[in-house]
Amino acid sequence: MTDKVKSTKFGVRSFLVNMARMLLGLVFMFSGVVKAIDPVGTQIKFEDYIVGMGLGVPMQSTWLLVMACLLAGFEILLGAYLVMGTYRRGTSLLVFLLMCILTPFTLYVAIANPVHDCGCFGDALKLTNWQTFYKNVILLLLSIFVWRNWRRIVPFVREKWQWSVTLVMLIIMVRFMYDNVNSLPVIDFRPYSIGTDLKQQVLENGNPEMSDFFLMNSRKEDVTADVLDNPGYTFLIVSPHLYQASSSDLDLIDGLADYCEEYGYGLVCLTASTRDEIDMWAGNTGARYQFLLCDEIPLKTMVRSNPGLVLLGNGFILNKWSHSDIPDEEALSGPLESLNGIVAPLADPIPKPLGVILLFLLPLLLMGIITALSGKKH
Repeated sequence: MTDKVKSTKFGVRSFLVNMARMLLGLVFMFSGVVKAIDPVGTQIKFEDYIVGMGLGVPMQSTWLLVMACLLAGFEILLGAYLVMGTYRRGTSLLVFLLMCILTPFTLYVAIANPVHDCGCFGDALKLTNWQTFYKNVILLLLSIFVWRNWRRIVPFVREKWQWSVTLVMLIIMVRFMYDNVNSLPVIDFRPYSIGTDLKQQVLENGNPEMSDFFLMNSRKEDVTADVLDNPGYTFLIVSPHLYQASSSDLDLIDGLADYCEEYGYGLVCLTASTRDEIDMWAGNTGARYQFLLCDEIPLKTMVRSNPGLVLLGNGFILNKWSHSDIPDEEALSGPLESLNGIVAPLADPIPKPLGVILLFLLPLLLMGIITALSGKKH
């Protein structure tokens, strides 16, 4: 009887440990994946922290972007290790130590409030600073429980094949983040996503998330309604700061200007640059389009590229491109209504959120199945 009771207790504890380990792993993977979807957004959040905490001027954007990618990758790897039960002792200890750092830090953020949103889940799930602290307290308790009972973690991959989890995740992460940095994020969690009725949200509803979207011409006149009320098509070249804008694809912008002139479509550049910066850009590029002033925050939020391109139609955001994906002369071969993938993106065979989930979890599932089948053979 005593042995039976001990066995039952052991089984319950093991079950709870593995449930806690899976929950921790999925939370870490979710946190890392949403950062990997939008590394530039995490870079901007780092800048907000540096400014909000009075740490001086943010370091060069390139280094902050590298740090954003490393943070996303680190969280994904820790999450994958927990889910698969690999490197059990080291992973459980590392997660515990990490939560020992993050929990008091988020308490400070909740009290001092240097930023309004911690950014731990990117733009996918926004928590208040106090909600983030309470969430981390729970994760800290779970990490203590898992670390103290790491021997009870059931591995889903043979010990000699643990390295395969690292290799597979690294390959997926590097390619995934490379695409999201060089193009636009595969999923747009921000308020200026494709399909948004910008005219309704800005002019009619007064959406507080878009309260800083305000356009002025060179005479400081409000022209927001003029742009959003246009019933036709308008291309917006979006560049928070022109001196930081990539000049590698200027020929695509020149081709777009010729196309808009031929078919009578609007083309304006939205920027937060100074007049001198605008004049320098226009002089260097021969720009034949109008420049409108806007705060840099909505511009950085609207499109994660400098410059980026947005297509409006009757106030709706119809499509967006990074500077390297701007349609070329071959794609712009006729009126917009006759072109596939321009007025609206081509439909994906698999919904993007489901595709991202499968991209990261399906390889882990396959490795677990292969391990289970190979174990049966022996």
